[in-house]
Amino acid sequence: MRYFILTNNPLAAKEFGETHDVRFINCGLRDVLIKARDLINDGAVLLNHPLYGSVKPNETPFRSLLLQQGIPQTGNMPAPADPDSVRLIGNAVSAFEKFIVKKEITDPKLLEDFQVVDLSLLRSAVESADR
Repeated sequence: MRYFILTNNPLAAKEFGETHDVRFINCGLRDVLIKARDLINDGAVLLNHPLYGSVKPNETPFRSLLLQQGIPQTGNMPAPADPDSVRLIGNAVSAFEKFIVKKEITDPKLLEDFQVVDLSLLRSAVESADR
């Protein structure tokens, strides 16, 4: 299956950058979700849940998503959007906006811990996708 990893996690980009199609974006969690939403609206299909694990959107600044490229646009016809992916990413964006981010995380050790948690969840998703 041909897919790519959309992430704002430098650790995930480093680990999978040599072996997988990684699209690293230097931004916050909300922007990752919005970029994924845009890609899904252009026909990409979400392969892992955008709110995976028990990590609330206001509790981590990092997110890595697997997306399968959808059917390319032909002529004036837009690429069809996968309804399940649209629903999941829409709910994730809404959930993010519902939670108040209490304080920006700046502690380097804490940021590294959040990267490791995201990477661990990503490894599991990649394992499943690569089967």
